[in-house]
Amino acid sequence: MIYRGNKFLVSNGYIFVAKLTDAVKQTVALMVSTDGGVTFDQAQLPFELQERSYTILDTSEGEVILHVNHGDDGKSGTGNVYISGPGGKRYSLSLPGNVRSSQGECEFDRVLSLDGVYIANFKDDPDNSVATKTESELKERRESENEDEEIDSASHTAVDRKHKATSKARSEEVVKTVITFDKGAVWSYLRAPKVDSIGQKIDCPPDRCWLHLHGVTNFHSYAPFYSVDNAVGIIMGTGNVGPSLRYEPDEINTYLSRDGGLTWVEAHKGAFIYEFGDHGGLIVMADDLRKTNQVVFSWNEGQSWYDFELGQFPIDVDNIVIEPDSSAVEFLLYGTRGETGVVFHLDFNALGQPQCKGVWSADSVSSDYETWTPSDGRASDKCMLGREMTYTRRKQTSECFNGQNFDRPVVKRNCPCSQQDYLCEFGFTRKVNSLECVPEDPTLTAPHCTSSSFFYMDAYRKVPGDTCEGGWVPPKVPVPCPQTAPFSRSALSVLFVVFLLVVALGAVQFASRSEKFKKLFLQYGFESFENVRYSAVGGKGADTAMDHMYGHGDDEFDQDQDQEDAPTLLSYNASNKKREDSEMTSPPKDLLSVGDEETGDRQIARRAGTQTAAASVPKLSPPSGNPGF
Repeated sequence: MIYRGNKFLVSNGYIFVAKLTDAVKQTVALMVSTDGGVTFDQAQLPFELQERSYTILDTSEGEVILHVNHGDDGKSGTGNVYISGPGGKRYSLSLPGNVRSSQGECEFDRVLSLDGVYIANFKDDPDNSVATKTESELKERRESENEDEEIDSASHTAVDRKHKATSKARSEEVVKTVITFDKGAVWSYLRAPKVDSIGQKIDCPPDRCWLHLHGVTNFHSYAPFYSVDNAVGIIMGTGNVGPSLRYEPDEINTYLSRDGGLTWVEAHKGAFIYEFGDHGGLIVMADDLRKTNQVVFSWNEGQSWYDFELGQFPIDVDNIVIEPDSSAVEFLLYGTRGETGVVFHLDFNALGQPQCKGVWSADSVSSDYETWTPSDGRASDKCMLGREMTYTRRKQTSECFNGQNFDRPVVKRNCPCSQQDYLCEFGFTRKVNSLECVPEDPTLTAPHCTSSSFFYMDAYRKVPGDTCEGGWVPPKVPVPCPQTAPFSRSALSVLFVVFLLVVALGAVQFASRSEKFKKLFLQYGFESFENVRYSAVGGKGADTAMDHMYGHGDDEFDQDQDQEDAPTLLSYNASNKKREDSEMTSPPKDLLSVGDEETGDRQIARRAGTQTAAASVPKLSPPSGNPGF
């Protein structure tokens, strides 16, 4: 029993219950059970956004693909697509801004013939999307829009407003079509065809040239993208080539893919309604916008088209249907002629095509069949969901029918893991055309996390149902700690040391200016001493400390004059040897005395600061009165 639960769904072992959380705001919470309703857990989304309603898109292969309507009073017409982990309790964002209707229909559809392939439409308009906006931000935007509406109503009449092109008109919404080949792990734009259905080159800028298709929310105007189980790899849709989806009838054409959405061709000009038969070997179409009496069909998967008339009077075609397996070649076409409903039975057995042969010898010349392996176009190994699937299908040029009892051979082989085999974990997300998972939740944290550091988290998890083996191993991703996290111990230590240094410098500055401590600072060198006078031995010294430090301006000039008067050294030869011997035998004079009796060569030698060695060193006699020495 779930208190205040108002809606529920049972699918593939899951029980989902929408529980009312706020009766005033009309918000709900999703409760999930995987044990038959014994216990329920609340689904955990990566954003703190209000939740108004839910659409369960898929529950196959152990995961839940969930569309959440986050409110906005239905003005944006979008919601977020989330993908769960095991158990359907924790969800990560896969595609923001997915287009939805007020009845909960979402432009998100699975390609039924292939595993893991989905096509979706999203609004690439951050100002009008509730993808990641909080309730307060949405409230501010609604108030701004209400003010604009009041100003418009006061300045324009009802007729003016009717003919005025509003900035948010449906024809100007920025809606784009994307495809995933790995259950929402990576989304990419549809490749546009190079030429149209009559062979003319399609001219559009390369950076804004994609194919966009209409979805189920606009089914009353154009047929949505469509696939069936038995038509392997075949998808059809109505749309246009360009930067975004258009809604004008003259801009819409019909497109076909026979390789699972990887490449597309323009099947026919204009918007058509379509249906598949003969396991995809037969395609039947009719004009969906104008009255017609023609039916268009192709028995070679769109390589060529033929038409025939239903009768003399045209009708408004509502739809073309076939039995559930799409394996027959008989169709029902119904519509209206005036106010009268009409139904036509279309039997293509009348074409007389033979039964196809050689299903077990595919790719041989004598066989009507070929083998085909779907690919996402990003790798050369043609692996999807960790495995290489090889299907047998009829050759496009074979003029035959598969038959209603056709059993298609399929061969499977596991592949090495790659980054495409992984989804983003809870709190991480990817952008369109990107493989990197980046943090999306600003509140992600870990124990002992500080504001100046970061921590490592698992940002990737394998796609449910993926069977890859070995290969790429997802690394842990560094995540910065939230700004609200406390400082680390090292950061606190640095801040404390800086604080002490600032206090100490401030105290020193204050004390140096105080008369009380000025004498103490003078004793330890905190003074220039510029008034202290110095004395020098010999010559004229500096008058003050500043003069001693910087000298006089004429010093260099005096030094140059002294250098000019310096004596030259005399060479030692035999002529002066006798004079030197006589000088050595004379009594030695005091070396420290400075007098006029020193003249001649001896005085010049002392000025030069040089002396010559004597030939022999005299022996000193012992002092008198000390015979024991």
